[in-house]
Amino acid sequence: MIDVGLTAVADHPSLASGKASSLADLAAVFPVVELDTTYYNVPSQAVVTNWLKQVPAGFQFIVKATQAMSAHKVEEGHDAGAEFTGLRRALAPMIERQQLAAILFQLPPYFGVSATNIHVLRRIKLLYPDLPVAIEFRNAGWYLPEYRAQTLDLLRTLGFIHVVADEPQSAAGSVPLVAEATNEALTIMRLHGRNLAGWQRGGAQWRSQRTNYRYSAEELQALGRVAQNLASQRVMVIFNNNGGHDAADNAQQFIAQQGLHYNNLGPHQLDLF
Repeated sequence: MIDVGLTAVADHPSLASGKASSLADLAAVFPVVELDTTYYNVPSQAVVTNWLKQVPAGFQFIVKATQAMSAHKVEEGHDAGAEFTGLRRALAPMIERQQLAAILFQLPPYFGVSATNIHVLRRIKLLYPDLPVAIEFRNAGWYLPEYRAQTLDLLRTLGFIHVVADEPQSAAGSVPLVAEATNEALTIMRLHGRNLAGWQRGGAQWRSQRTNYRYSAEELQALGRVAQNLASQRVMVIFNNNGGHDAADNAQQFIAQQGLHYNNLGPHQLDLF
């Protein structure tokens, strides 16, 4: 089974029924979404309940762990453990309705292979022993020949979902596409585009430039073959190449190429003004 979705809910003008695209707009086309607002703050349970009201039953959410939870730099003395507890509490309605596909831990580029960082991964398991956890490494060291098998075995042992990333390839600052499943229930593919110049660029606009890329039909077909090879389990393919608002179109093109059809999507919204 291959489910396709987007990230950045409000940033898809081609789907918007109003001034900005909404969860309801995305749920009319796709069966899953990745929420990135949770990276910045733990939402309230009321906010999560409102998200659920906008989508049909069975619609799936990938929710980003906060920056403190995912080992990004935080203020000294900050209690990340409290955010683990707070996020679990906030997501309780989503968990109860079986609409939480995964909590995504997108680890920072400086999170390299070390005994300390392996302990961090094991601590995540201790704090979330019963929740679906997805791990995206952004340090290529985890995939070096001398560590790759051990990395994947560690994810399997912990029951973590491996995030297969597609991104520009450079000598530094990139991870390879490693099409390996480590969880029996789910694998996630996150497609960031292949804009090498934007990926390496700094400055105020770096975030949008990194993902400013439109996949060609041939590239989508190749990624489709990767997804099909992983599809003995459930695969969620998330398009994050939205620096130039290309993600929604590419995702729909991918769905058409793969001949995918989804039941129980939400109703299409009408733009009356």
